[in-house]
Amino acid sequence: MEKYLKHINRYLDQVLSSTTFAKSPVNRELLKYLVACSLKGETPKEFQIAADVFGKSYERDKEVNVRVYIHNLRKKLKAYYEHEGKDDELVFVLPKGHYTVDFQFSTIKSFRRQVHRHAPLLLGLSLLLLLASLLLVFIFPKKRVDIPFWNQFLSNGYSTTLLLGDHYFYRGPIPSGQKGSIRDSKINSDLEFDSYLKAHPELIGQMEKTNLTYINNQAPLGLFYLMQVFGGGLYELEMDYSSRSKIDDFRNRNLIFVGSFKTLHEFKSTTEKLGLKYDVVSSLLNYDLPDTTLQFDNRSTPYLNYEYAAVAHFMLPDERRVLFFLCDNDIGNMATLKYFTDKQLMQPIMQELKALESLNFKAIFEVKGEERTDFDITLERLDALPKNLGEIWP
Repeated sequence: MEKYLKHINRYLDQVLSSTTFAKSPVNRELLKYLVACSLKGETPKEFQIAADVFGKSYERDKEVNVRVYIHNLRKKLKAYYEHEGKDDELVFVLPKGHYTVDFQFSTIKSFRRQVHRHAPLLLGLSLLLLLASLLLVFIFPKKRVDIPFWNQFLSNGYSTTLLLGDHYFYRGPIPSGQKGSIRDSKINSDLEFDSYLKAHPELIGQMEKTNLTYINNQAPLGLFYLMQVFGGGLYELEMDYSSRSKIDDFRNRNLIFVGSFKTLHEFKSTTEKLGLKYDVVSSLLNYDLPDTTLQFDNRSTPYLNYEYAAVAHFMLPDERRVLFFLCDNDIGNMATLKYFTDKQLMQPIMQELKALESLNFKAIFEVKGEERTDFDITLERLDALPKNLGEIWP
């Protein structure tokens, strides 16, 4: 606990002594006070904040001003973390509607010179999974595996971003009677959250948005497999998360997306135009062809150990490349990533792609898993995509 407090105090001093807060004594005092209350487990009321921070001269009838000061403090913190504090390992977050400070640790930032410097914070479990994978950088061979598919991907002169699909959370009542973070597979974005509340107005006030997301097992294992083709140092690969990324971010970059269909966010429109449409309610993967639509049912056999996964790849006229690894549960992407980073396993599909006379393709794999570790993977479909997909990608 003492080490934890020292860590918080060190970063608090760093924020308070920053240029952003230099000319704002009120914001400095307010942040110090709220951090102290949060460490003691206290949730101060507005009148308490007024009395303790602004002293006896504060007028009770101007209590609403506290909200203004809190709002201004949030803006100051946002400005600080966008510039001076962008590499801080600990972030002070003041959620909207709350007067307690969240302490969000990002141990992974000590490695962030090797990854994308704008990666968001994750929930504790996701962070540990991702950190464990990144630690493998230091024991993994630096020499990458030589696979023709990836050689062509890496030699086009563009930087590459690995986009990890992170799952959406919101806050609401939990069985203990308190409010906590909740994951609902039917609510995967702020837009879907708003639509849900519109359909269920009786829940307004009970549910609220949060900036927390999480990744699951496929992300660290995916990183592990990709290290083999990018080299252990990840020096050619940057990383970000789907919840905070937009298609326009990739006008001059290659993209590798690894995630669930539920985590596509803005990229959902692209995969649907490629003919890969996932029905979350029925767990059906709809695979569009020019004259028909095939359906692959992820609930046709024991659910967690079996699924259909999709891979789509296309090259743009300027030779940028876009690659999607998509599944519902973890095992789909675990298996396809292992498949695509194994030189021997890749040989049959490379022969089929040669017959297609195109590296623009979409594919469906049947994946069976044994405790999510050993995989039996079968290529079910491989179809060419149009050569020019500039209309669906910037």
